[in-house]
Amino acid sequence: MNIKKNTTLLIMAAALSAFTGCNETKKAVEPPPSLLEVNSAPSDVTFDWQQPFKTIISSFKSSENYSDDSMFDLCDLTGDDIPELVISPSSEAASQCDVYMLIGSTADLIATTGAYGTFQYIPSQTAIGFSYDGESFSTGEYLTFKEGSFNKEFDFYNNSGSASSGTTIRYEINSNEVTLAKYEEYLHLYRDFVTAEVGRKYTMGDNAVDYALNNTECWNTVMKDDQKSVYKEKLSSILAESELNDAAFEIVDLDVNGVPEVVVSTGILDDSKVCVFYLEEDGIKELDTTCDTDGGIHFDVTSKIFYATDFDGKVQCWSLAGSDVSNFKPSDSTMLCGRKYPLTAENIDKAFA
Repeated sequence: MNIKKNTTLLIMAAALSAFTGCNETKKAVEPPPSLLEVNSAPSDVTFDWQQPFKTIISSFKSSENYSDDSMFDLCDLTGDDIPELVISPSSEAASQCDVYMLIGSTADLIATTGAYGTFQYIPSQTAIGFSYDGESFSTGEYLTFKEGSFNKEFDFYNNSGSASSGTTIRYEINSNEVTLAKYEEYLHLYRDFVTAEVGRKYTMGDNAVDYALNNTECWNTVMKDDQKSVYKEKLSSILAESELNDAAFEIVDLDVNGVPEVVVSTGILDDSKVCVFYLEEDGIKELDTTCDTDGGIHFDVTSKIFYATDFDGKVQCWSLAGSDVSNFKPSDSTMLCGRKYPLTAENIDKAFA
């Protein structure tokens, strides 16, 4: 009986000792998640359109239409969340853009339109078009996406600019003369909606091509939810500032380290401010810059320097990568950034889904 009692006491003592030991052991405290950690590298995110678009760009660069003035763009023009490739041969008045769409495993030409190497994209209408204003006339066209291609809805022409010379004024739709009221009725179908200029975003240097094809559309997969939340909260607070007009934003990796920044253009006037928001371990930071003449900034992918040129030709430079900005000269791999998405609640949610 005594043996049993002693055994019981030993078991109880061992249990108490174990319990005391557990109390004295400090629990490991996990550090908070880092805002600089991403789900994956941009290079690990692949899309079916990347290689076909690269093939089109390479083919164009080998053609007689290619020059140092040639540029290209990536933009979802059809509303299916897959970008189209836009080739802009030059910025000359007669230069039109070729639009390529991924169909199966190849990139096929689905439209040729524009002037000065650009055209207008109208998201609400799934339409594209342009207007060219000469000294005494205006002309242009609008196309809508139907059945896998952009089809012309109508073209237009008027010579109202020559009224002072005594010329008979004509308004034409599809080469047929119409009244001014009918002319305005047609143009109202597309002219009075929010548009974006498309065609001349990236130069065709190798680094710019690589960045465009491998970095522009990957950020929703690359970023973690907490990173998206921080950026969405910041953009929503800017959107709440009612005095802003024509504001836009874009996700860009300005130091090419795999963790993106967000560039916000507050407008298209020459005194509009551009804000660069970037992440550090302790939260979101802001860098204010000046803007280019179109409201955005330019980013040199090779040197990892972003810069703005004002109406007087003065250039200001910045770098988040620690690059030397003194004596900076743009390389053949630059891009315009800051105005990819109009700053709306819908676009904020879409960009950081």
